[in-house]
Amino acid sequence: DDILPFLAIPFAIIISLLTIRMHLKTRKQRIARRDYYREYLKSDAWKRKRYVVLKRDKGICQHCGAKAEQVHHKKYARNIGTEPIKWLESICKDCH
Repeated sequence: DDILPFLAIPFAIIISLLTIRMHLKTRKQRIARRDYYREYLKSDAWKRKRYVVLKRDKGICQHCGAKAEQVHHKKYARNIGTEPIKWLESICKDCH
């Protein structure tokens, strides 16, 4: 008897509820990844990579040739902090 009310729920509603649950889970994961990434950008490891990239590119924006102030990820590693230097480029604020 306890299961009969559940069976009365249309299949579409069940799918909708599962989709919402999955969306909320992935949203939480995206927020957690974003927060971890922001902390990584404050780390000594990132500061060292940033220095190496700016030095390699001679402080020049790789897009327009202006003075570079930032380092941009051309690609993102699945695991934050494991990106190789070749995936990074010096870039000016306007181009970023």
